[in-house]
Amino acid sequence: MDSGNSHQENWQTILNTCSGQQGSITAMRWLGTVNPVDLSPQKSVLEVDSLFTRDLLKKHCEDLLATALKDQGFGRLEWRVSDAGQQISRTGPFVEGRKTAVNRIVSASPDSSIAGESSRIRHLDTPRSENLQSENLPSIGNVSQKASPPGNMRQDLTLDRFVVGKSNQVAYQAVKAVLRDPGSKYNPVFLHGGSGLGKTHLLQAITREFFIQGERSIRYVQCEKFVQMFVRALQNKTISQFRSEFRSLKVLAIDDVQMIAGKKSSQEELIETIDAIQQGGGQVLLACDLPPRQCEFLQQQLKSRFLAGLVARMEPPGMETRLSILEREAIRHGIQVPHEVLHYIADSIRTSVRELLGALTRLFAEVDLRGSTIDISLARRCLEPLVREGQRMLTVDQIVEAVARRWSLPPEELYSRSRTRQTALARNVATYLARILTNRSLAEIGAELGSRTHATASNSYRKIRNCIESDANLKMEIEHLEAELRG
Repeated sequence: MDSGNSHQENWQTILNTCSGQQGSITAMRWLGTVNPVDLSPQKSVLEVDSLFTRDLLKKHCEDLLATALKDQGFGRLEWRVSDAGQQISRTGPFVEGRKTAVNRIVSASPDSSIAGESSRIRHLDTPRSENLQSENLPSIGNVSQKASPPGNMRQDLTLDRFVVGKSNQVAYQAVKAVLRDPGSKYNPVFLHGGSGLGKTHLLQAITREFFIQGERSIRYVQCEKFVQMFVRALQNKTISQFRSEFRSLKVLAIDDVQMIAGKKSSQEELIETIDAIQQGGGQVLLACDLPPRQCEFLQQQLKSRFLAGLVARMEPPGMETRLSILEREAIRHGIQVPHEVLHYIADSIRTSVRELLGALTRLFAEVDLRGSTIDISLARRCLEPLVREGQRMLTVDQIVEAVARRWSLPPEELYSRSRTRQTALARNVATYLARILTNRSLAEIGAELGSRTHATASNSYRKIRNCIESDANLKMEIEHLEAELRG
């Protein structure tokens, strides 16, 4: 018997031991997603796909698992979260009516859960050239929707799973247009917006779509990785190979452009790379937290390259879009969630799709691990810490400073008795944001904003709440501020 089979048999024995313990059925659903990378008398290293999975396992079945490992002669239990280059795809415990088979090592699947990553994928920083032209790739004629390019790309980030709303419609239509006519009208495409709004989703999805259509000279890469590869090429005197690899691409998608801040040589290299790809009829797509004009860390030449294409802003999703995202995710997991629960989540978490999905996953986990029934009281009890988590850290002073910057006013002006139109509006916005982003009462907020009464603060809050229903520009400004303050 070879060591590989023996290793898997050892792990299966551990799973069987755990399954025989009372109350371990739910835990087994999660243990089935674990990858045992090292089982030896010295240590037992178990790899999971995310911090979320690790924390759940540590909380609910670490003692059970540690005992089973010890009884089988294996060493101290250690947890490892897989990195971006070796993510383990897992089938969530809620698929197919929560009757998914467990006590097995789950392999990579195109239908993996939202937390799943591409299994055993190659690093983008390998020194050899790998322009997605591998002998192991399927032929163009055999490519289907389930085919996905190698690289550090998530299986679940596809165009058909991207929920389109007013907040992201321009960005979505831009990448669709690029797919129909690459290297032409919109080149480059520059997506920008706060964290968790879907920029990475769109970049990876469009890269995958090009692959499905048959294009092989494509690449998705984090900007930080691009910089690392460039520096390594300089050190190893392989810069010609690096440039040949990147500049000959037909599609290049670069994520988190802000990571190139302060790196002059890397910025110059990126300029030359973009120019070479465009001259060769290729397409460039980029994503950044900030719009080009606000990227003070960029050289002017690089800014001009970005501004020459299509710049599309991705906003925090509106209520309708948030509800659609939650409804689609609940259907995908095969779990019925009351509308009032979905509405509560959508109304509580407004700035990030990532946080929105995280809240739903947390609710599902609570149901699965405790056998609870989903209702509004459970949702409030389960998600209140998540809803308030980022709010308690903010202070009224921090909100005032952010609002003052937005309206080009000194913060002291908002605390003053000034009633100029601009100051009054900024003060009202600060009151509104303080109410929804902190656990302060209106009376406390009024007191901190220049000893104003509860009635004054309440009036300010109502004014803004009513205004954003009819003033789209003000609504956009407030949503941007809210996203900025939530980080």
